[in-house]
Amino acid sequence: MKLFQPTILVLVASLIAGCGTPPFQPIKGVVTLDGQPLPYCKVGFFPDVSEFKPDRHGFAYGLTNEKGEYEAQHPKGDKGIYAGKYKVFFTAWVDKKGKPVPPESKPSEVPGGVKNLVPAKYGTPETTPVTASVGSGGGSFNFDLSSK
Repeated sequence: MKLFQPTILVLVASLIAGCGTPPFQPIKGVVTLDGQPLPYCKVGFFPDVSEFKPDRHGFAYGLTNEKGEYEAQHPKGDKGIYAGKYKVFFTAWVDKKGKPVPPESKPSEVPGGVKNLVPAKYGTPETTPVTASVGSGGGSFNFDLSSK
């Protein structure tokens, strides 16, 4: 009987390891508005599914730099996202002088108010027309948004 115990332990460990979450896929790209790089734009990837399951459907966010480049990561800090289809949404807040609002600031607390440079249709997973299909190995996703 003792001869079989290590075999059973290996089998159980293998089954447990196989039940984990899927691996994260690296995601990066560039966001432009009317053909121009869009700095300090928050880019969100939300699963395009009928029922969201946190252990199988990830979501990720990125913030563009001055050149409009972003790299998405899970809110817990892991870079990338699970493979799957996503709705992609965008916000780029500026203050009344046109200066980008720092990412850690709450738009509702900015003196004088804020304006989103990105049209409202791109602002939420429910309204955005933009989607991305992430496969094994991740990918580069460039988005050219229109202000019209």
